Amino acid sequence: MSVSYVVFVMTRFSRFILLCLCFCLLFSEAIGQAFASDTVYFTSKRKSITIPFKLVHNLIIIPVQINDSKQLNFILDSGVKNTLITRLHYSDSLSLHESGRISIQGLGTGHEIEALYSKGNYMRMPGIMGMNHEVYVLMEDVFNLSTRMGMSIHGIIGYDIFRNFIVKINYSSKTLTLYRPDLKLKIPKKGEVYPLHIENTKAYVEAGVRQHNGDSIKVKLVIDTGASHSVSLYLPTNDRLQLPPKVMEAYLGRGLSGDINGKIGRINSFSLGKYELQDLPASFPDEESIKAALNLANRNGNLGSDILKRFTVIFDYPHERMILVPNRKYRDPFYYNMTGFEISTPLPGANFYIVSHVIDDSPAKESGLLPGDQLININGRDCKELALDELLELFDTKPGRKLRMRLKRDSKLVNVEMVLQSRI
Repeated sequence: MSVSYVVFVMTRFSRFILLCLCFCLLFSEAIGQAFASDTVYFTSKRKSITIPFKLVHNLIIIPVQINDSKQLNFILDSGVKNTLITRLHYSDSLSLHESGRISIQGLGTGHEIEALYSKGNYMRMPGIMGMNHEVYVLMEDVFNLSTRMGMSIHGIIGYDIFRNFIVKINYSSKTLTLYRPDLKLKIPKKGEVYPLHIENTKAYVEAGVRQHNGDSIKVKLVIDTGASHSVSLYLPTNDRLQLPPKVMEAYLGRGLSGDINGKIGRINSFSLGKYELQDLPASFPDEESIKAALNLANRNGNLGSDILKRFTVIFDYPHERMILVPNRKYRDPFYYNMTGFEISTPLPGANFYIVSHVIDDSPAKESGLLPGDQLININGRDCKELALDELLELFDTKPGRKLRMRLKRDSKLVNVEMVLQSRI
């Protein structure tokens, strides 16, 4: 049986500090076994295919078609094993086969949510076909991805791509290159190879963390291209892991089952083989928010895209290895929300930006910024002419930079000034 869905548009948007869009989805073992029958392959005899992607909030957005749908925007998330439709818009329709209903659970402090699941579908990307594809459709748009990303986001895809190809992510050129899985790629001159541990569809790597007290700890981290932060550490998994002396309470993001809260603080360094990154922010989720993940694969946290984007990354699941080549951003300093406010885009695709949340004791709070303010002009630049990633670059420059902002508040224009500062 084929069923067509037109999913309603959610009008409410949440304050959403995007440290982790999507931690793991924790489906039952029986559901997870469905992947054994799905096939994804090249539609030609080429050895590789290169696909441009968009990068917003450090997250990779690629074009995907499901059955006869138009081109949809999916986040490429190595931390997710099931293809997930998070939201369709009024103009979107999608025909799915053999549908049923299921309750699913993930990280967060809430409960299970309802989803439709469907087997026997086709998945298409440029030059790629997937057969007998399994798709899940959330009955509620719990992530609100479109308002956060500034464009229509329809879903999340991960393991189906990584397990079937050798995947090269070039963050500098914003290109995704997929190679046939039987190829033996030549290791770039400046590249370093790391063993990957593939466990229950997820890839893990061993890294080193040096804390404020000089203590160095080896940690096992799941690699998560769908997490926009640098690194997340789970304190309950190792008695030696400690909070930094200076931290701030933070809303870390939205898991499938609810909000993820915790703290943000800086660690002295993070090392992968010969590469060592200094003075970077780490998130420390509350135990309640991550209890569903604490007993999975003895992991100590996850490695996110604020680190990965400083390299060209080759994920070679077929040969259980990862290759890193540093790019021009390798030595860039790590900044974290130096304005103290969040923005959303209630009209995804339009350069229309609204202040969604203002953090206490922040530059934004001191300057008088209020939730609901519309951004009109920043340092002489019209916000209507700024894409979201361009706007975010203005907020991520070095501490001490002054921002002169014109806002619309209750039909009146308001001018404010703030100075960027690091609070951790």
